[in-house]
Amino acid sequence: MDALWQGLEYLCQQVERAERERAQSLGLTDETAKNFGYCDFGSSPGDALVCNYFVWYANALCNFIGVFKKAFSRSEDLEHEFANVIIWRNKVAAHTSWVWPKGDNTATQNMSILLFPEFSAGHFEVGGMQIGSPTGGTSCPDWQWGLVRTHERLKEIVNKYASAK
Repeated sequence: MDALWQGLEYLCQQVERAERERAQSLGLTDETAKNFGYCDFGSSPGDALVCNYFVWYANALCNFIGVFKKAFSRSEDLEHEFANVIIWRNKVAAHTSWVWPKGDNTATQNMSILLFPEFSAGHFEVGGMQIGSPTGGTSCPDWQWGLVRTHERLKEIVNKYASAK
């Protein structure tokens, strides 16, 4: 479990660094970043690596949740708590809906291979962009998540139980 945790921590640190660099390159302060959001569809330097941080984090988080549930008796429903990450992992990071649709509509399948970060309120997120078509439906609305925000919540839960052991 420690190796997974260290990996999750490292990925969060890398995304935090990338967020600071992006905000700085845009001339944003901490205060102005809170009210700023944009998506350049992966055309900024470093976007591909940021996307991979999300892919790696989502996969490692699912493994961590399984181990953590077995190691600790807890009151939180971790699958519910991190549902958006798990959905995104299942439809994008681990096996794209485009290749393995499992009942997903065309819009969700197409969106599952369009991997790019969005920058919102000073943080990177994935899964927020939705597409729709008259014949293909609307892409999955329940898979938007931010890595830093997710990790901060995970850290709260882990600290609660790890300190009690």
